Amino acid sequence: MVDFPSEPMAPAAFLETWYPQAFAAADAPAGAEKLDLRLGIHLSGAGGGEWIFHIAGGELAVLPGSRDEAAFTFVQSVEDWQAGLWTGGGGAIGKGAAALFRPGAAAATASGTGLAATPSLEALAELEKLDGLLRMVVTEGAGGDWSVGFKLGPGAIPEAATTTVSITSADALAMETGELDPMQAFMSGRIRVEGDMTLMMQMQAIQMQVAARNAEGGSS
Repeated sequence: MVDFPSEPMAPAAFLETWYPQAFAAADAPAGAEKLDLRLGIHLSGAGGGEWIFHIAGGELAVLPGSRDEAAFTFVQSVEDWQAGLWTGGGGAIGKGAAALFRPGAAAATASGTGLAATPSLEALAELEKLDGLLRMVVTEGAGGDWSVGFKLGPGAIPEAATTTVSITSADALAMETGELDPMQAFMSGRIRVEGDMTLMMQMQAIQMQVAARNAEGGSS
């Protein structure tokens, strides 16, 4: 296992040098050997850019360049990306998003379908069937508001989010620990959804379908 950097790194150095080494040293994510998948990274701000994670036959190549054809794209500012990875930005939601950049950690969070869950690689591959930008905003955190976006399906990243989901840092932590039921949080307005709710529901449905298929395969 490759130790996670103790200090924040510039995106290019992290994504093009550290991440491929860490991926190669970690156990391959479940289903990776069967996929030929391109995932996109779009980081805005100083030191940002676009990258493609190409996973094929269980191996990874990270290439700088356009992510327009990616099935799924992680969209964030460099500032919030670094905060999520190194200083706990985004609370429970940030922890789930950061698992995508910690090889070996994503598998531990991929089983859930809540706001903080990290989709499995198989679920990410199926998200190319969708089209839209889901943005998640964590408010009232120690460092101020924090956000992350997920572009589902290929194509340009829209300026405005299709769906925006907002939650306070305290409520996100309460859901992660089981103190707050996600449905209760939604019904009581503690999870606020603006825009087209269908996109979020479709994304969660795909995660649940893939998890169910894997469970059936494991029990056969």
